[in-house]
Amino acid sequence: MDEKKAVGKKPDKSKLKSKAAKKPDLSAQRKNPQGDVIFALDIGTRTVVGVLAKKTAQGCKILDMETVVHEKRSMADGQIEDIKAVSADIKKVKRELEARSRLQLRDVCVAAAGRALRTMRAAWEYKLPENKLITAEALKATELDAVRRTCESFSKKNDTTTFYCVGHNVISLSLDGFKVNKPEGHRGEKLVTEIIAAFLPAYVVESLCAAIHGANLEVANITLEPIAAMNAVVPQELRLINIALCDIGAGTSDVAVSRDGSVVAYGMATTAGDEITETIMKELLVDFETAEMLKTSDDKEVSFKDILLRENKISRDRIDEITAPAARDLARVIAEEIIAANSVPPQAIFLVGGGSKLKNLAPLVAEELKVDPTRVITGRRELLRGIIAPDEIQLNAEHSTPLGIAVSAGEGVSYDFTTITVNGRKLHTLDTNRLTVFELLGFAKIKPEDMLAGSGKPLSFTLSGEKVTLRGEHPKPSEITVNGEPASMNTVVTKGDVVVIAPAENGADATAHLSDYFDLETIRAFTVILFGNKQRAGKYILINGREVTADRRIWEGDDISVVQSETISELLSTLGIGEKVLLNGEPPAPEDMLKSGDIITYEKPISETAESTAVPIPVTVPPVSENAKSAEEPVREEPVGPMITVNGIETEFPARDDGKPPIFLDVAAAFSDDPTELLAHAETITVNGKIARLDEEIRNGDVIIIE
Repeated sequence: MDEKKAVGKKPDKSKLKSKAAKKPDLSAQRKNPQGDVIFALDIGTRTVVGVLAKKTAQGCKILDMETVVHEKRSMADGQIEDIKAVSADIKKVKRELEARSRLQLRDVCVAAAGRALRTMRAAWEYKLPENKLITAEALKATELDAVRRTCESFSKKNDTTTFYCVGHNVISLSLDGFKVNKPEGHRGEKLVTEIIAAFLPAYVVESLCAAIHGANLEVANITLEPIAAMNAVVPQELRLINIALCDIGAGTSDVAVSRDGSVVAYGMATTAGDEITETIMKELLVDFETAEMLKTSDDKEVSFKDILLRENKISRDRIDEITAPAARDLARVIAEEIIAANSVPPQAIFLVGGGSKLKNLAPLVAEELKVDPTRVITGRRELLRGIIAPDEIQLNAEHSTPLGIAVSAGEGVSYDFTTITVNGRKLHTLDTNRLTVFELLGFAKIKPEDMLAGSGKPLSFTLSGEKVTLRGEHPKPSEITVNGEPASMNTVVTKGDVVVIAPAENGADATAHLSDYFDLETIRAFTVILFGNKQRAGKYILINGREVTADRRIWEGDDISVVQSETISELLSTLGIGEKVLLNGEPPAPEDMLKSGDIITYEKPISETAESTAVPIPVTVPPVSENAKSAEEPVREEPVGPMITVNGIETEFPARDDGKPPIFLDVAAAFSDDPTELLAHAETITVNGKIARLDEEIRNGDVIIIE
């Protein structure tokens, strides 16, 4: 029964029940593998066009085609803005093509565009095997190697941004200094391959790949949009002629130029069909969809509603009048891009893409280029060379890119954008069958020098008169694994590989602390009164002549010594005093231990003018005066510093000369030549368990921690 006639008829419940009881026909739902069917996808600024095709001896045979218009402006100037929305549109195209073809589509061929296109032209020389014929395989290998080397050269000049090569053409081949079109079968010593390669920023290509992956598809190969259009409109046999092709889409106008048998230049401008649409929007106060309808309508008069909800009618002539200035600007931009790529006006100009259908665009371009208007032609079905398609599939100027993608996939050197996971990040790299781990470093943001490391810096210092040198730790070498197996920089990687690259790490610098060489619990320093002056006594450490009573890091060049003056005999020996003395008024035994505040005087009074042989060492208190005071002379009452505990060690801290209490900064300065550096590297800085202030006064009994 005809479906239209069945509308509104009540369903037979008994039939529905019987149908529900039947098992589903799984064979009818089963899809066939994609096989050798080419799935080409043109993701444009306004539409997504999918094409199913097969390569045949007669040309590229088109099997089916589906077009979906973006529901919102999810792309701008040929670049994807909303990945999720574009993925949804790709799914629609895929679903329709799968339903009609009964194929399970998995691999897709695409073309890239974008406002940041760059190109590089380079020639590379190859030494050929002696007395051997040049084979097709050898030519392909040199071409791919030329692409790889051009990519490397381009990356060195653009190291601040990662770019992908999205297409190339061989400009010329020279054998032993002479240009040849087909070196295959010849012999020679030297082959020079000159190519032009096109590059787009990684984010442009990766967003394209992300949208495709979001539709459960894999990128089989990729090319550049003007290359694709060129392959559909200007086949190899026409490239001896100087031809410029401009593919005018909604967001970009892409230019490719042929000459002397090759494609020699590419260009891209961000002025295209959308500028015409936006002109209509502003002039007639309509939304984008309405403006697009008015632009493409062939009716002599068109009805529309503006944003003020007013009903309007406008003639085709009036629309053309409104768009004329924008059309003139577009023609000027196209002409400028062609001249930039070709230097002079070409012999012929092909305008393709949906934007080429703009009225009077071809004569305007001819006028801007100052060429015969008959030399500029707008694309139509007859221009699509090498394309075989049934009559029911409508092919127009806007289909040159999707059809060209299919043609590109079926012939020449394809660009397999291999997906490789590096350090957890998926990378899409150009597979030239020679991709190594080394070549992945740039994509992984790892510099080659990061794969090498050295030992840590040594540390040299003097300890009790002996030179000590500590070596830095050995470096940690770089580690590379491919699919969990150890690998090297030269390991070749293939599609789907999981690569983990751990950069090398420099060895730690040699470090040492006083606690590595001394039992700091035995360090005890205090002040005694020697012949009327303060003198440090006990057991303490000197670093570069300054007293240190707490643990401290040892730095390069430090001179470290220990002063042992805990007993009366040790103190006198250290200071070189030979006279007999009294300790607190009593004759001491040599082994008598000293304590803070002890008073040491001469056993026999001496003249005030007599010179003493005692010359105490200057530590953290003033040295003993050369004129020793008489034992009978009363000792000057000088302020005694507070007893404090620093990092677990009790010590008497010297009083300030001005009589004021010492502050925390004074304590830090006593423990380091550079208190600022000491405090900057300390994790804990407290006084009595609270965070210390630099100007905080230090009192008797304070507990200080600097670690």
